[in-house]
Amino acid sequence: MANKRFNITEISEIRKTWNDIPIDVLSYEESIIFNKRKQAVNMYIDGCNISEISNITGVHPTRIGKLLKRCLEYDDNGEYIGYRALINYSRNNKSEKRNSNGNFSSLLKEYPTLKDFIEGCWYGDKKYTLEKNINCRTLHDKFLKECLRIGIPDYNYPFNTNNKGYVSLCKYVKDLDKKKIYKAATRESKDNMQKLLSTGYGLRYTANTYYPYSVVQIDGHIIDLMYNVEILNEDGSVDKTIATRAWVLAVIDVATRCVLGYSVSQEFNYNQHDVLQALQNAIVTPERPVITIDGLNYPDNGGYPQTAFPELKNALFDTVMLDNAKSHLSKNTLSKVVDRLNCSINYGSVATPETRGIVERFFGSLETRGFHKLPGTTGSNIKDLKRRDPEKAAIKYDITFDEIVQILDVLIAEYNNTPHTSLENLTPLECMRRRVFDNGMFPTIANEEMLKDIVKLNYLTDTRVVRGGKNGKRAYINYEGSEYRCNELSVSGQYIGQTITLSINPKDISEIDAYDEKGIFIGTLRARGEFGTKSHSIKTRKAANKLARERGFNKLDFNPAISAYEQSLNKKGKTNRRDATKADILRREIGNKNITNPDIELQKEEDHIVPINKNLLHLEITDPEEYYQAIWGKKEG
Repeated sequence: MANKRFNITEISEIRKTWNDIPIDVLSYEESIIFNKRKQAVNMYIDGCNISEISNITGVHPTRIGKLLKRCLEYDDNGEYIGYRALINYSRNNKSEKRNSNGNFSSLLKEYPTLKDFIEGCWYGDKKYTLEKNINCRTLHDKFLKECLRIGIPDYNYPFNTNNKGYVSLCKYVKDLDKKKIYKAATRESKDNMQKLLSTGYGLRYTANTYYPYSVVQIDGHIIDLMYNVEILNEDGSVDKTIATRAWVLAVIDVATRCVLGYSVSQEFNYNQHDVLQALQNAIVTPERPVITIDGLNYPDNGGYPQTAFPELKNALFDTVMLDNAKSHLSKNTLSKVVDRLNCSINYGSVATPETRGIVERFFGSLETRGFHKLPGTTGSNIKDLKRRDPEKAAIKYDITFDEIVQILDVLIAEYNNTPHTSLENLTPLECMRRRVFDNGMFPTIANEEMLKDIVKLNYLTDTRVVRGGKNGKRAYINYEGSEYRCNELSVSGQYIGQTITLSINPKDISEIDAYDEKGIFIGTLRARGEFGTKSHSIKTRKAANKLARERGFNKLDFNPAISAYEQSLNKKGKTNRRDATKADILRREIGNKNITNPDIELQKEEDHIVPINKNLLHLEITDPEEYYQAIWGKKEG
């Protein structure tokens, strides 16, 4: 019978937790030894006699108990070794065992403080060193000094060997990295640590959705292509200079890999308005850019879901996956996505683009199949062989922002018509058609009421108190350093002192819609002076006001704010890319894309009042309602 020193009943339950060893992973000789040992251990646990076990398996009686005892030991993870203990030790394993019990291991056992010293220096503990990512050679020098400091004689190990323990030390820290993976990842880089923390343990807890428009990913990417902008000189001549690289923000459907929409920004970094613009373009089909590049054509189906399938116009999505960029975290972005689009928000891990791998993969395809083939490309990094004087190429070939937008729009259209291996070699649009029309997975379509909000998704809402009434001054409001008026507001004093609500287009604040306290539309307010005659964004207004204040402090000659700001950008833009880009952005805002060939001529209007019927000059107005009727041809209200 089995030896009474083992609790056979308890061991029988423990045996159920042991993982079996596949015979195929062992050599023929090892498999024979393993099978005999496994049979002997199992017979012992089942209560067979020792002599009987030895006769059947050939295992010596004194070895059976030792084998079982080894199976019941714990490994480094705190689990039973089990059948793994029965594998015959190979020559390499014995060699490793001898090395682990060699002089270096004996040294660490005799002087335990050396372990903490080596680990502290290797992983940058300030208690032991201030040097980051120390190399093995430097670590070895510190190790030898520490050995002398703690009293190891210079005629003992490690000083009595040729390499003074250098090889053993390198092997030790290499094994240390395998055991302490978190410290090893932190030592390598912050990015590696982020990836380690965001990587699973082999189990997938979430799956990509199968339904179109169920989950979309949005992210920004800086385009790997240089372009030029025009700078106006004081003598009226025009020079070309390099601009900062543009950003593209794409919205991609996770289920079908279809790019639903995008936005492009010339700014040095994109903002919340660009994020909302991309989401809006993914729902409401924007106007496609006019193609002026020879040979650049759209696919027959238009390349986008809204053009290929008119039934999907104004389709809404359920969940938006964002990263932790500040533009994505703004309260305005969150409220618009949740309240206006009725979407849930899914944030990925911080600094871990792998959680939004689909949109990141799209950006890679966009570059390798498109922009990296052009002469002005910057390549994927500064060492990329494709990067050959992109600034000179942008000037030589006269690459403009408008051309980049044209190329981008067509590239995305072609991407939506390119087969994907992840879609069983279907194109994103084919996958969209099959799932929506063949399988009946129709998304929610925005109704007319929702479309009104979606069209103004990018708008801001603010409140102001109506001023006026003193010294005969008509009603007005102040916004971003300028007075705003309209005839409906100023014709009487009924709104003075009231708080009204403003609906603001951040890309053009020359005009603002106003609503009273009950939500009734009052009218469209126009800014005073040049701010009311030239379209411009909030960002431009703030920069122009800042420049005006500086000019006032410096007692410089007065110029209209936007004109002075444009002159300043043209002057600075000769030596600064950002200012040159800002000058181009400003010209596009006010309607002049090209200095030498303006698209439209701006008509300056006097002050803040729209043109009025000249007959009013001869009327004696005593009643505000009569004044209102004279202007608009109808009574107030």
